[in-house]
Amino acid sequence: MALGNKLQALRIQKGLKQEQIAEKLGYSSTSYVSDAENNKFIPADEKLQKWAEALRISWEEMKDLVLEAELEELGIQDPAFTMMFKDIPRMTYEEKQSIIRAYEAVVKARDRKRISK
Repeated sequence: MALGNKLQALRIQKGLKQEQIAEKLGYSSTSYVSDAENNKFIPADEKLQKWAEALRISWEEMKDLVLEAELEELGIQDPAFTMMFKDIPRMTYEEKQSIIRAYEAVVKARDRKRISK
């Protein structure tokens, strides 16, 4: 599930309307929220921080949503791999990103090896 879908599902679960999120982000219309929820773009960290406040979740929880969406986008569906990120609370977002980049490099290397056979 892409980040926009996750944001929308969480907003609905919390019983909030797009207008409430837009207002917290400083917008008078819902077009920004709608576009983000429809996966037209990923909001910048500054906007995601305000979005987290509107959803009444921590910044860490928001970063976890972003990370989950990135893992899913990469096709990583191994629950153990995903849980590793949640089970190690002291791992920084940057460290998590490094692991993802390493994983991507391994996948690309495997793909190149398969193609060359």
